[in-house]
Amino acid sequence: MPSPVLDAGVPFRFLAPTPLRWVDVDSEGVVNNAVYLSLMEQARFLYFEQLGVLPQDRLPFVLADARTTFLLPGRLRMDMATAARVCRLGRSSFDMVFEVRGNGTALVRSSAVLVWVGADLRPVPIDPVARMRMALFEGIGAGSDC
Repeated sequence: MPSPVLDAGVPFRFLAPTPLRWVDVDSEGVVNNAVYLSLMEQARFLYFEQLGVLPQDRLPFVLADARTTFLLPGRLRMDMATAARVCRLGRSSFDMVFEVRGNGTALVRSSAVLVWVGADLRPVPIDPVARMRMALFEGIGAGSDC
């Protein structure tokens, strides 16, 4: 399954504060590259929480693929925020793009393919209410692609 193409010119409708912790940086105060995936995961959770589509007992999707481009190093004490958007809806999979920002400057851009799953972690069609809320929030029409 191909990963979506990142388009730096497309605006995001969702931005979440994703503060750093001391453990997220090395002895020079530079953010560890692996931490960015956690920041994006937190933003993804907050995105779907805002849409009101997270069941109480589990996350209804899993990460299938992630591609990340590191633009600039992040540093401790930066005001960190992560932008997120859904840019494609398939039958059971969907694509998201992210931009992690430090003091308003893009540090990392990433794309991800996620798969909606049942309790047995096997792919199932995206929940119709979740699909509708994602499409309405992002303005995604039929045949939209990243």
